Amino acid sequence: MVLVLLDWACAALATWATVPHEDDWPAMAVVPAAWVGVTCWHRLYERRHVGPGTEEYHRLLRSCLAAMAALAAAYALLGQNDRLVRGVLLAVPAAAVGSLLARKVIRALSARRVGLAARPALLVGTAAQCSAMADILRRERSALRAVAALDVGGPGGYFAGDYDDPSGPHGVPIIGDLTADGGAGDAEQVALALEATGCEAVVLMPGPHLGAAALSRLGWRLANQGTDILVAPFLSEIAPARLAVRRDGGVPLLHVRAPRLSRGARVPKDFFERAMAAVGIILLAPVFLAVSLAILIGDGRPVYFRQRRVGLRGEPFTLFKFRTMASGAAAAKVELAHLNVNTDGPLFKARRDPRITRVGAVLRRYSLDELPQLLNVVRGEMALVGPRPPLPEEAAQYSEEVRRRLLVKPGLTGLWQVSGRSDLAWADAVRLDVGYVENWSLGLDAEILFRTGSAVVKGKGAY
Repeated sequence: MVLVLLDWACAALATWATVPHEDDWPAMAVVPAAWVGVTCWHRLYERRHVGPGTEEYHRLLRSCLAAMAALAAAYALLGQNDRLVRGVLLAVPAAAVGSLLARKVIRALSARRVGLAARPALLVGTAAQCSAMADILRRERSALRAVAALDVGGPGGYFAGDYDDPSGPHGVPIIGDLTADGGAGDAEQVALALEATGCEAVVLMPGPHLGAAALSRLGWRLANQGTDILVAPFLSEIAPARLAVRRDGGVPLLHVRAPRLSRGARVPKDFFERAMAAVGIILLAPVFLAVSLAILIGDGRPVYFRQRRVGLRGEPFTLFKFRTMASGAAAAKVELAHLNVNTDGPLFKARRDPRITRVGAVLRRYSLDELPQLLNVVRGEMALVGPRPPLPEEAAQYSEEVRRRLLVKPGLTGLWQVSGRSDLAWADAVRLDVGYVENWSLGLDAEILFRTGSAVVKGKGAY
């Protein structure tokens, strides 16, 4: 009901702002009702379609196009008023944008209250599979929330994933065992477990219990309960855009498209980012001047800090930053090894690094120290979006898998920055960077740039 009222309000406000006032009364009556009706037709009020991911965006876009076509045709045929038609054609996209923003706000507010923003789900698989899936759902802020599990061929109890306290809020109880043979009794047990826990979805992990006959029996058993049956192929690090279902010989196959690593595919990205960086340097010239004066007055020279980093395909380059540390900071690094919070990898980060100056602390808090890297972008050594640029000693310790980060240009921002920066464990930072390389698209870059502003303002992990 809240979403219905919000969509109605967004459509009414958009209509009032775009339709000529002499024609606004018929439009004010029809457009909001039509917008709510179309979004309802596209099932945007079903909880399964409300949440993280792109499905909600796609449905909103289809709703927008359908409402524009229907309303424009109706007013053109009945009203014979060009101004009214133009106003309606503007009102519907504005209503769609308002609905999208309203839904994002609702999700953000709901996410602060544990479990409110997610649908309860029952996991079915081995204890290890369920533990990994529960951790993924928590980590990725999924629209699903694991509340219980059925273990295939294992004893009952608790698993906690990466958490030590199985009875705490993060532990997920294993409430029963399955025989792992996909028999008829398993479908009945899953149905009873769903009823007992109040789960709205069941997530099945690959295994002997996942045969075609078992899925068919479960589908028939849950047909009248309104429960979603989801199958996890455990390709969680692969973007949905790279996945497609194909049929070959009557058999559905999951096709995984290869990563886009060719230089030709990245030419538009490179051209656009270098142009944007050049424009950014010009527009931010007053900020560059103000920061330079603050460093000179507060800490003296030098204003800029130059450091060798490893770039595309392992080629070294000189990275530019505003200086945020006192002189001799590099020599004192060994003495401060006990302050390193990233002990699980080669990266050195300290929450309260005594080498950072007072001005430097402010610059790091809002990522202003990284603005000179726009020059690296203009020179073609970096990109606006990409993996974090590593130090040579870090890159020397990379395994073959981690070296995939070097297949693209390092970025001024990236998944590592919008996901927590220095608060991330080394394994998570690697996972994000490798995932970016494998799943790169212009859409992903746009999403990261959109999220960067919020990450900078919050300052999470910036030290």
